[in-house]
Amino acid sequence: MQITLVKAAGPGDWDRAYLEVDGTVRRGPVHVVHDLPHLVVESLFGIPDGLWGELAAGSHAASARAVTARDPKRRKQGRIVSGAAAGAPTGEWLTPGHRLAKTITNCVVNHWGDGPDTPAGVRARAARENSQPLRDLLGRVDDETIALAIRGTRDLMQRWMAVPPGGKLELSWPLPRDFLIQG
Repeated sequence: MQITLVKAAGPGDWDRAYLEVDGTVRRGPVHVVHDLPHLVVESLFGIPDGLWGELAAGSHAASARAVTARDPKRRKQGRIVSGAAAGAPTGEWLTPGHRLAKTITNCVVNHWGDGPDTPAGVRARAARENSQPLRDLLGRVDDETIALAIRGTRDLMQRWMAVPPGGKLELSWPLPRDFLIQG
């Protein structure tokens, strides 16, 4: 899947995401600041059924329709979380793959400043989740890949921040490992 992110051009404008799968382009319900780290982590950790796998498969159609709405109140519903959850806890509507991707992405990004941003810190945060799928995932991922995910999420966010208003960032799902190494 090819991804084109377009930064808001000014006040009242919104960031936009266009997803191209098999030659068909559609507007995607992407919240760039939240979803770029998912792109890095899901790509590096080989999570095929997380957020980006779901987007590539065309899931979240209701959110995709809302994101293109002219009415600002409906457009706000274009976020995957608010569009799908309808007030329900994430455990009730997130797929297992999406839930796993969300959990490990949060461990990598570490918004809470919970311990060091190192492979050991990621593993410690993940261990507190008491999740067998998370343990299985981290059993397949080496420390070098975790370190690359930590750097890669930061680097990709910096690339996005450097895009000028109205500018584009072209990416793909999954991200090739060399894209992140080049950083």
